[in-house]
Amino acid sequence: MTALAAIGVVALVCAAAYGYLLHSPKPAEPRLSAPVTVDTITVGDRTRAYQAFVPADLPPGSPLLFVLHGSQQDGRTIRTATGYGFDKLAERHKFAVVYPDGYKRGWNDGRTSAVTPARKEDVDDEGLIAALVERFRRRHGIDPARVFVTGFSNGGQMAFRLAARTPDRIAAIAVIGAGLPTPDQWAVTEPKRPLPVLLISGTRDPIMPYDGGEASIFGFQKRGTVLSAEITARAFAEVNGITRPPISRPPAGLPLDGSGGAEGPSVIETRYSQPGKAPVVAFTVSGGGHTIPNPDYRFPRLMGRTDRTLDAPAAIWDFFSEAMEADAPRRPR
Repeated sequence: MTALAAIGVVALVCAAAYGYLLHSPKPAEPRLSAPVTVDTITVGDRTRAYQAFVPADLPPGSPLLFVLHGSQQDGRTIRTATGYGFDKLAERHKFAVVYPDGYKRGWNDGRTSAVTPARKEDVDDEGLIAALVERFRRRHGIDPARVFVTGFSNGGQMAFRLAARTPDRIAAIAVIGAGLPTPDQWAVTEPKRPLPVLLISGTRDPIMPYDGGEASIFGFQKRGTVLSAEITARAFAEVNGITRPPISRPPAGLPLDGSGGAEGPSVIETRYSQPGKAPVVAFTVSGGGHTIPNPDYRFPRLMGRTDRTLDAPAAIWDFFSEAMEADAPRRPR
């Protein structure tokens, strides 16, 4: 084999590996009643960008949902990574959804070991969320008492920070692919006020270890230590004052495994609940990677398996809707 032929073989192998590990087909964008807008807002001395979908004829007093992307993503890519699920849900259930861009593709999530530029420069991401809430209240009449936050990976860690620092400004959080930092890793106070919390974790996550320990980018770029998925859920249940033992079972309507067979459930829902207490729900995705379960978008295989049986955006909005229903009797009429 000549040197040129050998180079060609290596190139083909690399191309095949790239295609297998990194290729991720983009789903078709849904037809919506209004365009997805791209805009900016000034917070302090920085101009921040975001995408948003506000359904046509959005009723006054509607909820507002923030979707926070992971490290090296932005608002556009997290829309795709959720299969545009939140856009479709916003259209159906009449709420506004905002996809902010983190500073230089990351968030100041409050971990001492975070390596994002946002953390290093102490960017005011809490101020960004507060400013966007006020903008959408003025422009679209959203209800500031019904503001929800969901985040993936670094965005999930940012949701934890918001739960710790501004629990009076958000109604509930949902976190995918992130565990609470260990106590020595908190740069801000830990969560101490009750809040409904939903967690989604894959047991084979290559970035955020399901059983706790050192988070890293495939063994490189150490990101500090985190609690296990179970201990994270229990920590929030304790904050919420829940003393009853949790109940675990497959979510209603899901097949027993990813193919609908009988080898055991691919997803287990563990619910911590008690009358009068904010609930904590944890979805465990057996064999799931550092991905967002959904039926419409497959993450690159390098990130592990994307479960297609659990529709994470739908499960998250169901949870937030449950939180709104529980809060309804206490709201002024």
